[in-house]
Amino acid sequence: MSISEKICPICNQANPETSSVCGNCGAWLDEVNPTKLVAVPDLSGQDRASIVQSQSFIDMASIPEDGLGIYVAGEPKPFYVPVYKKLLLGRGPDSTLDAVLDLSDLNAANLGVSRRHAMIQRNATGFEVVDLTSRNGTWLNAERLTPNKSYPFPSGSQLRIGQMRLLIMYHPVAKSQ
Repeated sequence: MSISEKICPICNQANPETSSVCGNCGAWLDEVNPTKLVAVPDLSGQDRASIVQSQSFIDMASIPEDGLGIYVAGEPKPFYVPVYKKLLLGRGPDSTLDAVLDLSDLNAANLGVSRRHAMIQRNATGFEVVDLTSRNGTWLNAERLTPNKSYPFPSGSQLRIGQMRLLIMYHPVAKSQ
């Protein structure tokens, strides 16, 4: 019995037919011109190899204690953002009192990022993301999110808003006794 496979155009690794992301190099498999974005495993267990791999994008020491390090694929420097309660991802200034990471200068409009695209908020174990009924969708790793539903994510997760790809890291939350 033969199983269908997808061959990664970046590293030539065989992947299951149902894969959206290469298990070897993190390249997206469902695009005409795939973009390589390193897939970083969950860092909550502080796997040393994962931390070293991700440091080429985000300096863990620069991430605010209650905040995020956000690397936008193709950009030279990551964002280091404190998150007090929630953070909106989108384009342009927002008229609310919420903190907004304005991605307008990064070609966000052409990449399908809505003005109020997604929201990241703190929870007891770290952070969660919510798609704010965006026109072009939000993906957490390879899973498309249902609008207005919270999805917890570990540090090192990949978030795609429209066609913009983000690597998001944070300090693990200390487990209470």
